[in-house]
Amino acid sequence: MEADEELARRLQAQFDEEEELALSQEKEDAAYAQRLASVSHDLSDSDEDVTVVTNLKYKPTVEVDVISIENERDEINKRKKMDCSQVQLHSVSDDEEVEAQGSQSVSPHPRVPSPVTNETTSKPDTSAKKRPLCKFGSTCYRKNPWHLEEFYHPHLDNNASGSQSSSYSDKSDPVIKRQKVSSADSANTSTSKDNKRTFASRLASSTPYNLFLNKVYSVKETHDDPLGLVFPDILHPLMGEIVESVQLNFMVDLKYLVDIYKVCRAYRKPLLVMYGSLEGDPKDYENVTCVEVKIPFQFGTHHTKMMLLQYKNGLRVVIHTANLRPDDWEEKTQGFWVSPLFPELEGKKASILDGESPTCFKRDLVDYILAYKAPDLTRWSHIIRKYDFSSCNVFFVGSVPGYHTGEHKDKWGHMKVRKIMRQHATSWKSSLPIIAQCSSIGSLGKDARSWLSGELGLSLTGAAGMCTSLPLMKVVYPSEEDIRTSSQGWCGGSCLPYSSETHAKQEWLMQHFHLWRSNKRRRTRAMPHIKSYARLNKEWTRAQFLIMTSSNLSKAAWGMLQKQASQLFIRSYEAGVLFLPKFVTGTEEFELKSPWKDIGFSLPFDVPVTPYPSGAKPWFMNTDKNESDVFGDTYP
Repeated sequence: MEADEELARRLQAQFDEEEELALSQEKEDAAYAQRLASVSHDLSDSDEDVTVVTNLKYKPTVEVDVISIENERDEINKRKKMDCSQVQLHSVSDDEEVEAQGSQSVSPHPRVPSPVTNETTSKPDTSAKKRPLCKFGSTCYRKNPWHLEEFYHPHLDNNASGSQSSSYSDKSDPVIKRQKVSSADSANTSTSKDNKRTFASRLASSTPYNLFLNKVYSVKETHDDPLGLVFPDILHPLMGEIVESVQLNFMVDLKYLVDIYKVCRAYRKPLLVMYGSLEGDPKDYENVTCVEVKIPFQFGTHHTKMMLLQYKNGLRVVIHTANLRPDDWEEKTQGFWVSPLFPELEGKKASILDGESPTCFKRDLVDYILAYKAPDLTRWSHIIRKYDFSSCNVFFVGSVPGYHTGEHKDKWGHMKVRKIMRQHATSWKSSLPIIAQCSSIGSLGKDARSWLSGELGLSLTGAAGMCTSLPLMKVVYPSEEDIRTSSQGWCGGSCLPYSSETHAKQEWLMQHFHLWRSNKRRRTRAMPHIKSYARLNKEWTRAQFLIMTSSNLSKAAWGMLQKQASQLFIRSYEAGVLFLPKFVTGTEEFELKSPWKDIGFSLPFDVPVTPYPSGAKPWFMNTDKNESDVFGDTYP
């Protein structure tokens, strides 16, 4: 009897301990979710309060969180060379379209820093010892809350002035409700009136373009961009209640992705992840299915960045350029096309022809999904058929690995663009240059005629029959000096894997290179991972087209013609959207505007483009840099 009672007491004690740990973890998760969510301005505008357990002794505001973003710049400034050297390099084949496979991220997960309390003392964080030790030990001089939260600092446990105590570790404090930020409280979070509106509202105002760039955390000027977004904006409940979704991407940090879904209250809904490279174990996350996309050809990648979001009241497609990793969203310039909400077709219509747009976007998207031949994704081809895409005004431009002949040759890659241009851009003159802005470059041949102008260039103008001469191609790609002076210093080149070996085979490309400049969008110092292709008038005031895509400047991405141009060979999966004025605005050209003055059509880079100055050289990831960057570091 006594033995039974003793066993019961031990079991009860164990139960109580586990319950206490679970409650503590729940509090930490809730507070973390709130702080991460505050990066999205929408949550502060929502009518729904979020109940969170925390020990804050004052009313939290978004202002503290957003201003604390500046602290991250101080942290980045103090990064050691080892942060960049962690990027693993690998050889680049002549036709390879490649991104850095190693650790791109030079900043931690985008946890909004915990506000510092006004108390002179704070309790040690009992959960801190669960975190990895700071590699700098007692010599660590970092004051950034993100760093203190990410790593354990034993020497700070009893240091009142430098306590690393997490702001939500004290279990004794009451439940509080997150308050909506008043106009006075939020005055310092943004100087742009439009930026204080919800993303759903700003998306509606961006019609008919629906084209956005991300906000770069360490470049605070970008936080006010009316056409800027952060990841939680896209999945926010104000955009619709998600039923299930698909994330197609190259590099996926599963924890980072799931954290965003948790913040946006969509975590318990089915999520399919089609990936090329995965960090994290899918077994650790419920309702998440991860499928690796196998590539049949050497040096090919699953490079597509796309989201399919099914809501209770519709379907949305997002085509973008960011890997699902924090550094891509936090520190690199990325592009996003966010579709309008496509409603469900009335009645029992489910044909691919029903609810089609003038650009045939629905048909092309379904064809692209079916090309994977993956059962988990194929199911989505049937889901898409049920929705009305008639409001879609852009073309879908995809690449699928394979040898494409006959009618399939014009379905993918640059030949798809050539077909569209041939049908809808016959009045354009061939004398205007084409701007190719990219983050990586493959082997393009012995001269511009081999592929750059003679193949891709002709497709971007329509066809050889429309051109009296080969089009001039201007390539916007960061120089070494652009990287050195970037917001991340040398680490800004972590997403730009062009190699010196490849360049040595095509030095003719130097005459085509132009600097990365984006002063009008306030992101010259935020290195581009976006890829865009455009053609402008002689005055550089209007654009004849724009392609925003995952496709870099390479044959692997766009394809190369073979067998006397009867076959198109593509190595990689890619996805992008093509904007033609005829379908978007009903005009012949897009008028370029500044989003700070009049929301309209805006390019990610400045025009006219700036040629490399004498002595400048492109950024090569695989060469040493002896000159110090803006933070005093050399490379690697």
